[in-house]
Amino acid sequence: MIRKIGVLGISLLCLAAVTSCEKDFSEVGTNVINNDKFETGEFLLDIEITPIDIDNVQSDNINTSINEYWLGVYNNPNAEKIEASIISQVGYISGLKNTAGTDTIVNLDKVILKLPYISTSEGKNSNRITTFRLDSILGNVNVGTSVIVKQNNTYLNTLNPDDPSKKNTFFSDFSYESIQSLNEDANFTFKPSKTDTLFSYQRIDRFNPSKTYEEIVKTKAVISGDTIPIPFLAIPLDVSKMKTLFWDKLEGAEFASKENFDNYFRGLIIEAYGNDGALVPFNLASSPSPSLEFHYTKSVVNASNVVTDTINKKYRFPLSGIKNSGYKMSSPTNSIPSNSFIVQGTAGKMAKITIFDEAKLQELRSNNWLINDASLTFYVNQTINSDADIIPQRLFLYQNKENKTGGFSPTQLTDAYIESATFGGVLEKTDEDTPEKYTFRITDYISNLLSGKEDATVDPLILKVYNPTDTPVTSTSISTYNWNPRFVTLLNGDDTANGTKRAVLKISYSKEK
Repeated sequence: MIRKIGVLGISLLCLAAVTSCEKDFSEVGTNVINNDKFETGEFLLDIEITPIDIDNVQSDNINTSINEYWLGVYNNPNAEKIEASIISQVGYISGLKNTAGTDTIVNLDKVILKLPYISTSEGKNSNRITTFRLDSILGNVNVGTSVIVKQNNTYLNTLNPDDPSKKNTFFSDFSYESIQSLNEDANFTFKPSKTDTLFSYQRIDRFNPSKTYEEIVKTKAVISGDTIPIPFLAIPLDVSKMKTLFWDKLEGAEFASKENFDNYFRGLIIEAYGNDGALVPFNLASSPSPSLEFHYTKSVVNASNVVTDTINKKYRFPLSGIKNSGYKMSSPTNSIPSNSFIVQGTAGKMAKITIFDEAKLQELRSNNWLINDASLTFYVNQTINSDADIIPQRLFLYQNKENKTGGFSPTQLTDAYIESATFGGVLEKTDEDTPEKYTFRITDYISNLLSGKEDATVDPLILKVYNPTDTPVTSTSISTYNWNPRFVTLLNGDDTANGTKRAVLKISYSKEK
């Protein structure tokens, strides 16, 4: 019988050796030592790797909590190009006015979509000004990334229209109906910069309409006790369109209730497109949160209709409610090397890992091994991926179990939740900080499989980019959420091409002499 040697089992065996002359052996880590009744060994098993193209992934916030949404273009020639967009409802605010008393004139001056960057304070420079670092940006920041903001006409519902007893789901390739473009500049592009801590526009001087004043817009946050401007992306929207669509409706039936508002203004589609650019993460649950801002002035006039005072004001509508990501994927420019395969997040690529078939399983069972350790290792193709900072910092492994309907049920490996501290999948680097490999310890899975445990099967394993929703909590099932856009090229199981760095399963065992 094949079984795993666990810590508790070893303790009991050692106790038995002291009291009853049973088989005695002791274990340090996973190696059996100082024992003349058991022999130890290692067995390398070649594996079969099959690439999987991901059609789509869950990307809405209806069924799980998602904070990070990506916007932009990431075109690495060795991976699928990503054009990532954001779809979001706009928060409802009641009681807003677009008019004032008979002695006051209200004018809409500017409409801006504000998206604060995910940034980290680097402290104050010599001029006592706080500087920042923009986090996790991928792609080419020196090329302008094209973005168009559209009015969404698809009603975003939390309940499934076909079965209202169930929650709805919007996948990453969902097709939204749009009504019109809302950009002020149809050719708007942006280059993410840590110095983008203000946005300026020209406001008409209400005292003298022939003149304009420069107005400065900032986004502020509390950092180390100080309230200071932070970097943000500002997308100017067409004032005329937004006045007709939004501003002029503030006191109408469209804003009378949240239900009316959500049905009338169904949200925004923030769509990135193009062949090159930067891919930028935005935290839509952060504080300060992304928002749609209406900047306006209230001008007080006297009996002669002369402006005597002007007050700058703004209405701020957060991006809230239902949110979703859209991922448009394109094939890699470069061919994948014959000795490698790609794992990429979002709607990119996974890999099917076949360890052995039933015949090989029966052969191994006949060995009557005690399984000390079993690990799967995947080496990074360093010719393609030499920068550890831009590839996935962690991969994930699970099993596609065949179900009774003829399909597959994504299922957690027991090691992922029983031995979570040692399950692995984290990127390992060389002493020079070059990305080297990812290793998974699947000792429980292999032990259960070889011992004939009822729920252990040879159904293939799936290798994917890790996402926070992959971590098992109370369920052994795997969701299809993935918003990590990074990719890595891994060496496959070709012994001739990759030698000792080929993808392989290593089993360490003990066997009675």
